[in-house]
Amino acid sequence: MIRRMLLLGFLSVAAFSCQESVARFVFEARIVDGGNGNPAAETDATTLRIGIQEGELPAQEYEFPITDGDFDALLEFAAFTRPTRIRVEIAGATTELSSASPIFVPTASAGLLRLVTAAPSSCERVTFDFLEAPRALFGMVRSGTFALIAGGTGQSDAQIEFFDLLEWESRLFSDDLSVSDLGETRAVSVDEAEILVVSANAAPFVFNMLDPTRRIVPVVLHSGAGPSSALVSVRGVGAMVIGGESGGEARSEVSLVAPGAVVTSLQLSRPRAGPAATALGTDVLVVGGDAEGDAELLFDGAATGQPVEGVMDGVREDGLLVSDGESRAILVGGTDAAGAVRQDSLRFDGCPSACVAGVGPAWTAARLDVLQPADSALLVGGESSSMVEEVVWNDANVEIQPVLEMQVPRAGAGGLVLESGAFIVAGGDDGVSIRDDFEFCVPSALEPL
Repeated sequence: MIRRMLLLGFLSVAAFSCQESVARFVFEARIVDGGNGNPAAETDATTLRIGIQEGELPAQEYEFPITDGDFDALLEFAAFTRPTRIRVEIAGATTELSSASPIFVPTASAGLLRLVTAAPSSCERVTFDFLEAPRALFGMVRSGTFALIAGGTGQSDAQIEFFDLLEWESRLFSDDLSVSDLGETRAVSVDEAEILVVSANAAPFVFNMLDPTRRIVPVVLHSGAGPSSALVSVRGVGAMVIGGESGGEARSEVSLVAPGAVVTSLQLSRPRAGPAATALGTDVLVVGGDAEGDAELLFDGAATGQPVEGVMDGVREDGLLVSDGESRAILVGGTDAAGAVRQDSLRFDGCPSACVAGVGPAWTAARLDVLQPADSALLVGGESSSMVEEVVWNDANVEIQPVLEMQVPRAGAGGLVLESGAFIVAGGDDGVSIRDDFEFCVPSALEPL
């Protein structure tokens, strides 16, 4: 059956006698549809293509025939100890399905990989695995081949769970976490193992995905840190909680949470409640959170933010600041002083050294409660919306382009993007109820190995 594939490899290991021996390691990959069934069944698929990238070795491409939904594929890896990516394509006259794995080390896994397939520019709703509870407005942050899932507005005792990206399975932690109702929750990476969790109903904490003896470490942030703060992960530095509100007053403090749950206090140039922020390398651009809608930069190593001249965006609550991670960003969405959703945008170029703001493209499909996954420029779902768009920079131009439509509307969803460009969306509010299902989505083309 096409839903099962054996990938066989051989490892050379050193014996105590210092003579080489050969150990056999079997790794199983299952290629499935959203129902955990055969994606080639009742299709005209004739060819299975598998690409494998192992560490720095050249990518290898293999091709196998498919007959009536069946195939035999036996592959030999160069080694099972290197960071590995796998890409799969199923093709026929009218059939085109693809999938890709996250980066993983086979020997560090349980020996099983499940690859859900979808057609290009589409999403496949997954019905064989569900969140432990319906969730909207929750935190979902990747850590290696797992993701932490925390909180949300759905009622449940299962406040924290994890998602296994390799096996496509959601599970509760075996630890007795004893976490109270978190409510609306946001979470960002501190480093590869630690995740900062900030919720509406509970004190903030750092969750450790690797060390069970330090699963939950409470942290003390500045006064007013919470729902009105911006949260941003800065690679190699930590997580920042920026501004906020206390007693009806905006705050100018910034809490930098470094690995080990070490908190350092920084300062904005002015108080901000509800700002937007994004990382540009190890510097952070902060916009809005005040009546003027101005901006500033928190430079790596500096204790105080530096204003960006000439920015007057006005009131924009709950806007999204999307960046290319280096020098450009665009502020979209949010609501103005009258509560109307803003369709205009504000672009930033030449940051951080020569940051200049200007008028950006109109976001005609502007909406609230949109997911902007980490390390991506995607805009996913939102109120009454199944739309997925992407901010695309092309030389001096920036555009907001449609990518695909999900199977159902999802406001306040969680999600993550894989190295291939494929992405996973979970939960959210469809306008009728809060959901507990997943969708696996494939853009028009996956990134090459």
